[in-house]
Amino acid sequence: MRHPTSAGSWREACRRAILGASLLGIALAAHSLQGGDDTVGDEKEPRPQQQNFQKIALDQQMRAMLGNGNGNGNERVAEVVREKAQARLELEIERVDEICGLNEAQRAKLTLAARLETARAVQRFEAFQVKYAGRTLDLQTQEGQEAWARFHQEMNEIQLAAPRHGERKSLIGRLLVGGLDDRQRGAWEAEAALRQASQWRRFVDAGLLHIGSSAGMTDRQHEALVALLMEDPPRVDMGKTRESFGDFNPVLCWYAMARLDEARLEAIFDARQWAKVRNVIEQGKVWRPTLESLNVLEE
Repeated sequence: MRHPTSAGSWREACRRAILGASLLGIALAAHSLQGGDDTVGDEKEPRPQQQNFQKIALDQQMRAMLGNGNGNGNERVAEVVREKAQARLELEIERVDEICGLNEAQRAKLTLAARLETARAVQRFEAFQVKYAGRTLDLQTQEGQEAWARFHQEMNEIQLAAPRHGERKSLIGRLLVGGLDDRQRGAWEAEAALRQASQWRRFVDAGLLHIGSSAGMTDRQHEALVALLMEDPPRVDMGKTRESFGDFNPVLCWYAMARLDEARLEAIFDARQWAKVRNVIEQGKVWRPTLESLNVLEE
């Protein structure tokens, strides 16, 4: 198992750790959509399973993933966490200013909020550091694998401690809700709606890529299905969704299909295609508990 040694790969590492078992489920689901292996009986030869486990020193992982690979100790890692949180929020304030045209008082309030959010990010890291300092995990054991996933999930939450795009639950988000005038609020909400729709379309495209390759949809069927999925998207936390699944993952699309009226869905496909699509709907139902456990759903 490879683990990141540079800051550029920390996001992917977090996603792999949080959803290690879940991503295997995606692969198996996609395989089932393709029809699986048709070999039966004695014709099917067993394949040797590869063992790819190792022991992991968590102090080293903290320095590598949160501290830009810096080897100067955990104090420097805390400083990097602070710098990243501050830089992210400063960029966010610039984005809000560009869209809404902030006055000096509004900008001063958001700047103060960014400092407080940054302090919270550092506090969260320090608690995380105390919890995992000096620990080594053995990934040959179930206990070690579960602890490894928890470690990365908590580390991912540290990265999310400086929310993006004025998330309503954040201090900056609350200030945006109550501190903008009508014109500014309208501009910000319009931008947020466009951003949400664009991200949701990426998830739809990811889910339909699997269905298209297995069921063989026509362009007309594809557009009809896209229209249904864009008509009533599920309410999700896009920030957490992107951090957990990336920008192009089929799971949210499959979950959304399981919410739709099956009669409207079935009307799009012929009998052979519908059998494949039904598999996707069942996968979407199976995924709901995982999405709930990641606090992705807001419905």
